[in-house]
Parts: sequence; C-alpha cells; structure tokens
Amino acid sequence: MAQFELPGSQIPSLNVKPTLSLSVEPTTPTPNSVVSIAANLAGTTNLNNANYAWFLNGARQTAVSGLNKNIFTFAAGSLGTIYRISVAAVTSNGENLTDAVALTVSDVNLTWNSNNNVPAGYRGKILPVQNSAIAVSALASIYRPGTKTFINSSELIYSWRINDKLISEQSGVNKPEFTFRTDGSAGNRKSVRLEVKTTDGSVSLNKSVEVPIVSPRLLVYLPDPDTNKPYGAALKNLLISQLRSMNFVTQAYFFNIPDSNLEWRWLVDGNEVLGTTQTPWLSVFNIPDNIRLPFFARINVSAKNPANELELSSSNVNLEIR
Repeated sequence: MAQFELPGSQIPSLNVKPTLSLSVEPTTPTPNSVVSIAANLAGTTNLNNANYAWFLNGARQTAVSGLNKNIFTFAAGSLGTIYRISVAAVTSNGENLTDAVALTVSDVNLTWNSNNNVPAGYRGKILPVQNSAIAVSALASIYRPGTKTFINSSELIYSWRINDKLISEQSGVNKPEFTFRTDGSAGNRKSVRLEVKTTDGSVSLNKSVEVPIVSPRLLVYLPDPDTNKPYGAALKNLLISQLRSMNFVTQAYFFNIPDSNLEWRWLVDGNEVLGTTQTPWLSVFNIPDNIRLPFFARINVSAKNPANELELSSSNVNLEIR
C-alpha cells in the first residue's frame, strides 16, 4: 500500500485568532422594552471560562460582569435615549477582546380607522364590522443607531402582514400606509404587524395592532319633541302611567352604509308596522283608547344592509302602561 505524507511546511495551521462580537435583541429597542445583548466568542477551542466586563454608557456594570457572564440585559428608556454598550472579555487562554455597540431608542406608532357610519357627535372609536374598509398608518420615529438623527421614511422598508401573511403588494420602501377589508365575522380580530428596517439591517423593529370586528348596533331613544333627536338614555324598558302616543327614534352604529340606505323594520308584539317614511328610523306607536291596564307591548326595530345579509342589528323596548 502506497503512503503519502505532506511536507511539514504544507501542514495547515489550526491556530485561529479568537473574535468577539455582540448581538442585540431586539435589534432596535423601543421605549420601555427589555434589551438583551450577547457576547459571542468564536475561533477558540475553549469558549468557557471567559471573564466578561460590561459597560453601559461608560459605567461598569459590576453586577452582571464576571466569569461566563456573556449576556447583559437592561430596560430601555424613553424615545431618543442613546445607549452605548461595550464589553471586554479575557479568554481562558489569556486573550483580551473587546466589542461595542451603540443604540438609540426608536418607535413606530400604528393607528387605524374605519369608515363606518356613526351618529353625528359620536366621540368613541369607530369600530369595523364585516367587510369594512380599514386604513392603517405608521408614523416612524426611528434614529440612526447611537445618534439623534432621524431616518427619513424614504430610506425605510415597510413589510406589512395581516394574520402573519405578508402582503407583498403593499410592502416596500417608503410604504407607511396599509389598507384591507375585514373578512371575518363579529367577535374575530385582525392582527396587523409591521416590520420596519433599513436596507443594511442596522435598524429593525416590529409593531403590531389588533383590529376587532364587531356587529352593527341599534339603540332606541325617546325623541326630543322639537328636533326629533335622541333624548335621554337608550331604552330597554319603558314604564308610563298615561295613555298617549309614543314616538321612538333609533340611532345606528357601525353599518357600512348610511342610515337612509338600510332596510328598516318595526314590529309590535311580532306584528310588522307597515308603511314607509323618509325617516324610517323614526316610529310612532299609537296607543288605542280602549286598552285594558296594565298593558304590555314589545317593540322591536331592526336594520339591515341589503347588500350583506349578515350586516344587521335589532333592538327591543319593553313597554308597560299602568
């Protein structure tokens, strides 16, 4: 059997100079987030028994420094705060290694809105129902790491996901706006997640927002006699002590179409009140003179989007006359 030997000068050297590098999670801290920094040794056969000294903005972090303490965590402060983290490591072989990283606390504010119809003067959040149009906007306050310099939106890559599915046609450079339609039923939610990063990856952060899907809602009121506008609290039970005609007015919340385009229906004890008016959300309940007291009636009003059978709501008022 033939044997071959390499000349001594051709034997490769296995001595690799050790290196130390820092990795940060998250890459870009947001206000009040927990930042974890790991010191990673490479190129040495014995990665254990290294002694680490951590520094935050020049101050030694004695409590987290020591033998094999290669991870440093801290809580980030407010937007725009700068952190400079450095580490010095002495390996078991006596090598002295250092590395440092600079970070600036950044953030992205996500807001969303839907264009559903609500009564004039409504001050709450307009909530979407099935098939509502949602617009999400991202306002980025992102700094170059270790500086107070803002990064322009045109230099950022926006990656939009809905329920973890990347929407590639709405993602890309300088795309801080995202739109979609709610295709789920009431009680479900849509999770919108945004990743914003620079092309070199030096800045990367994630934000998410939950968009609830609700049912449309109807509320019944007594109307103001002069304006026919709702007066007082919404009705569920109404007790009166005299025979007189009763007027009711309904307010519709969160439908995708205006009140005038809804199909309205009024029932009294299950019997439909026939006839239409230009304001079908208003109704008059005429009380006969010959009723026997006490008198009870159940008044029901419903409204439906004619283009969507599932977009409907109803409300009941229990009327008692003594």
